[in-house]
Amino acid sequence: MGMPSEGTLANATIKSVLGEVPVCKLEDDLAAVTTRVTDDWNICVVVDSKRVVLGLLELSTIPENAVIKDVMKPAPHTLRPMVSIAEAIAHFDQSNVTFALVTKSTGELMGGIRKRDLARQQS
Repeated sequence: MGMPSEGTLANATIKSVLGEVPVCKLEDDLAAVTTRVTDDWNICVVVDSKRVVLGLLELSTIPENAVIKDVMKPAPHTLRPMVSIAEAIAHFDQSNVTFALVTKSTGELMGGIRKRDLARQQS
């Protein structure tokens, strides 16, 4: 099936390749939020005080003078940290997404992974 059956990728999980993602809160000023976001991600994860994911801002689609709660996409798709790299690669290949947020079972944000980061792990 093209998935690793031995070596480091066979048991590697996405927890080992997590990256930091920009975060903001519902009450944050949107102009200030945009300064935190790098070209590398172009998103901001909306979290509460316990880092539980509430939504996602895709900054390229936000109108001027918007309010975070009105323009965020609620309940974004997430993966758990124990998903294998091979499973995550298959997920990206089957879906039309280029990144995924990784959360604990409580919804607490741990970080993010991008398809291109996993492709580097595979080579």
